[in-house]
Amino acid sequence: MSHWNDEHAISYDEQWGELAFHQQIPQLAKVQPGYNIIEVGCGGGFLSLCLAQSADNVRVTALDPTPKMIALAKARQKKAGLSFAQLQFFEAGAEALDVSDNTQDLVIAAFSVHHWQNPGYAMGLVFSALKSGGRLWLCEDLNAPAEGDMEVHSQLKSLDGIKALLKDSGFSQLSHAVHSTHEGEFLVVEALKC
Repeated sequence: MSHWNDEHAISYDEQWGELAFHQQIPQLAKVQPGYNIIEVGCGGGFLSLCLAQSADNVRVTALDPTPKMIALAKARQKKAGLSFAQLQFFEAGAEALDVSDNTQDLVIAAFSVHHWQNPGYAMGLVFSALKSGGRLWLCEDLNAPAEGDMEVHSQLKSLDGIKALLKDSGFSQLSHAVHSTHEGEFLVVEALKC
């Protein structure tokens, strides 16, 4: 996701940074008290806040490679009064995920997988980070363009492309659904580490 810059970050955050759909994600992803959660591609951090506040003793580690996005996220965190024990932001892409193996209950990637620089490698890191029985929850906007001035892996904006990536990375028990809201149609895919 290193092709993002401050201009892209500001534009993206203004248009997509605070969706009502983000507030539904903790419930859709079945966040439970005490969960360790990683959010990959956290952008300006609005979803990260929703996750951190969704249940007792949830700990969220949120990554984004763009300095401006991390600055926006930290400002939102400060305004919300969330501690670093609840929520930590790191300037890093998916390929730099650096947590101990088998420690995470849930990894969330909302609208970001198609931007990862090396999706196969990064998804391998995600798989390793999850505990046995841990889940990956991701979503993509079915109506957003897959081309433009941003590098994207267009095959990862489709169910077939996402399923192939997840199966190649070792995930099983894949399920999917489409959530239609006034903000768009969102493909949600869940996968389990057995």
